[in-house]
Amino acid sequence: MAKKYNSQATIETILSVSAKLFLEKGFDKTSMQDIAKTAGISKGAIYHHFQSKEEIINAVTELQAQIMENMVNGWLSEMGTCTGKEKLISLLEKSFTSQEAHNLDDVMASRVKSPEFVVSYMKDCVNKDASLIAEIIKEGIADGSIITDFPEECAEVFLLLLNIWCDPVIFECNHAKVAMRLKFLQHLLKSIGMDILHDDLFVKIKELLQKLYPEEHKTNE
Repeated sequence: MAKKYNSQATIETILSVSAKLFLEKGFDKTSMQDIAKTAGISKGAIYHHFQSKEEIINAVTELQAQIMENMVNGWLSEMGTCTGKEKLISLLEKSFTSQEAHNLDDVMASRVKSPEFVVSYMKDCVNKDASLIAEIIKEGIADGSIITDFPEECAEVFLLLLNIWCDPVIFECNHAKVAMRLKFLQHLLKSIGMDILHDDLFVKIKELLQKLYPEEHKTNE
């Protein structure tokens, strides 16, 4: 009896294998044939679901974003009666120290070289991710742990600076420059009533960025 074709299982296999190959070989050096061979399926089966590698990496990125969203919701559900400020600090710590949250960092590093992706990423920061941060800031305003008249704007600027401006792949720079940008962000947050980037967390973020982007690959400014 012929085995019934499982469309969803095939898609999951393609995405899982593709993410692994993109990490190991790089996006540009991974071919559709590589994906098909590793997944144990035909190229035709891949093209039945995805017309190109670009569609595949878009799907991989969306899947990682969904995983991250689920993780954040799970973390928030465990925070109970924490203040808004405490929640933001905890989210920052968990997002920068969780291995699962950074599974695709190497893949993303290759993607952010695309202007189209950077623009899309910036829009997501403002139109999607910022709303959650803004709600937590409002909680902080209500409980007195955060003092600002601009919760939405604070959330948007914070995410844009942390995720875009402080990313040394998007704005090429050496480790010293990244550290100064983070230091400025720390100072800025304090000045607008959001003192959430404490010194220990500052060091963790800086070390993660240095690990992801070795000095020899950066342009000195």
